[in-house]
Amino acid sequence: MNPNHRLSDILDETAALLASHPQLPELAAPIIVKFRPNSATMAGAWAATRSFTVETAALMLPHSFDVTRRLMTMSASFHMWVWARTGTELTIRQVYTQSNIDRFLATVHKRRSEGHRWGVSRQLVKIGRELADADLIAISAPQGKVRSPFTTKQIASMHSWANSLTTVKKRQNAQALLGLAGGAGLTAAEIVEVRVCDIHRDGDVVFVDVLGKRVRRVPVRHAWARVLLRSIDGRVDASERVFRGPRIAEYPPRIIQSFLTDHPAPARPTPAALRAAWLLHHINNNVPLPVLRDVAGFDHYTTLVRYYEHANVLDVADFTAQLVGAEVTR
Repeated sequence: MNPNHRLSDILDETAALLASHPQLPELAAPIIVKFRPNSATMAGAWAATRSFTVETAALMLPHSFDVTRRLMTMSASFHMWVWARTGTELTIRQVYTQSNIDRFLATVHKRRSEGHRWGVSRQLVKIGRELADADLIAISAPQGKVRSPFTTKQIASMHSWANSLTTVKKRQNAQALLGLAGGAGLTAAEIVEVRVCDIHRDGDVVFVDVLGKRVRRVPVRHAWARVLLRSIDGRVDASERVFRGPRIAEYPPRIIQSFLTDHPAPARPTPAALRAAWLLHHINNNVPLPVLRDVAGFDHYTTLVRYYEHANVLDVADFTAQLVGAEVTR
């Protein structure tokens, strides 16, 4: 189909796509059907791979404009490259191999940023895993630069922002974000999986049970415990997720980014920045490295190194007793 096709042709193809994929959201179908790559030089490759790309996208059941457009953009480019370079049969199992994905990133996206390459890798691996049950591995997420800790004034503004939102659900989402990231150092991926039943109170101490790849129990800092408890106040369904929002299969933590964009705060409380502040607090309080590694869910001590740039400067003279081997009262 070329750009000059009649509207009736597009409507007919959209209807046919919805009929053959009844679970596909209606809003996604016309986006999939109307998609065209930007480069006119790829017209031949697009003609050869369009049907396969449309079918692949429909099987992924994208639920929003942004997700559908991103899915089409990344998969179409990948399919055209595989077809042009290898001539392989256009099936999910033949196209979505680790070798094809790795070579595609190393050639087409070699000059792009780490974050961009990670996003493309994550999307392609997601398709291969879901549609072909392929054992694919995405490239590692880029290590962002550690920002300076939040000031007391900025932290106060975050609490004011959370309390000022217009509905109970919005306020509790904000409180959950602050309590889980700022008080327990959870990552965005971990925050969206925490359920009401995972938060416990034992006397004056609040704990969060983290499930998934890095199972652990994290004590919540007193300064953030109350706001976390407010996020589950009155919640009767213990299995309900603490941070509520539409699930995005391609990347569940995106609901946090969307929430922060829709409800901007004076100091943007991203999970990464709050987790960094949490780590720096414990580093400055001289929490032993083995303890900090375990409670943060790190696999290696080297992950902590980049946070020390922003830690308090220590005077060697204050540690003379330990350095010479004297007994130190704890």
